Amino acid sequence: MMGIQSGRGRILAVDVGTGTQDILLYDPARLEENNLKLVLPSQTQILARRISKFDRDILIIGSTMGGGPVSMAIRRHLKKGFRVVMTEDAAKTLRDDLNQVREEGIEIVTDGEAADLDLTSVEAMDVDLEMLFGVLSSAGEEMPETIGVSVQDHGFEQDKSDRKFRFEKIAEMLDSGATLADFLFEKPPSYYSRMNSVLYHIRRSFSGKVFVVDSKFAAISGVLHEASERPCLCVDVGNGHTMAAVVGEGGRLDSVFEHHTHTLTREKLTNYLVRLADGNLTNNEVYLDHGHGCHIKRAPGIRNIKRVLVTGPNRGLLSDCDLPIEFARPFGDVMMTGTVGIVDFIKNRTS
Repeated sequence: MMGIQSGRGRILAVDVGTGTQDILLYDPARLEENNLKLVLPSQTQILARRISKFDRDILIIGSTMGGGPVSMAIRRHLKKGFRVVMTEDAAKTLRDDLNQVREEGIEIVTDGEAADLDLTSVEAMDVDLEMLFGVLSSAGEEMPETIGVSVQDHGFEQDKSDRKFRFEKIAEMLDSGATLADFLFEKPPSYYSRMNSVLYHIRRSFSGKVFVVDSKFAAISGVLHEASERPCLCVDVGNGHTMAAVVGEGGRLDSVFEHHTHTLTREKLTNYLVRLADGNLTNNEVYLDHGHGCHIKRAPGIRNIKRVLVTGPNRGLLSDCDLPIEFARPFGDVMMTGTVGIVDFIKNRTS
């Protein structure tokens, strides 16, 4: 890492998903399509594969990261009869409530206690900077001045559903007049443990500016990269979650809806999108359907939506639906939607 020169205006954007981590090294001196791009397995996938190969007790140190595959790998390891010991921050990967983690049979220790254990150890992290900078160095690239990372963070409040809490906080921001840009943080609220963990981890070895944003809002930002018309209905059909938002003038967020992708059909999602724009979709209805929620502050009506822009690895779910959808491909690559959204957030913040 030490041998890489810093490049003026360069931004390393990392969009962390359940299946992949999508990486863009943005250089303002290059044509958009000529920027360095990588699509790699997400760190939760990588760590899950490592855990599955062990036939012994393990210690997991490091940061709070995305669960999903790694959480399932840990539980499978326990079922094999092996010990799993985790430091406090790493254990929040499974649950923010550490008592619930202990109930699963996982031992939780402090960082100091972990240093004295003679166990095979692995490190939990959403972003492996050493690996990424190694790739940049091997390719002869310059160090970024700024790093932006997107992760999905539900937030945490004791004794409250994470789905409910997530949408309570989104609703609070919309009701306060938040624009899309307000979801980019240099210092996120303390209840966003995953975002704060990412910041802490990166700042240990990187001295430039660091920003974090929720991955679903990064995708909405990326969808709008070359779209000037408003209001727009923006849809990100991800591997795990689907979010839709109506965005008005000046990046104003008029409404937001989020659900689990695997529970949606073409007909159900189309119905939800129309009703989101028309203003007659309710948070309770979405929550009871096992989605995250919905919040509507303004409803322009589906007939007044200028464009319906769709992205995400499962965007094909909306193929041949009754809406006039367009597939967004910022920088010529649908997999870069979140990273381009991060770059646009940062450029707008620092310009």
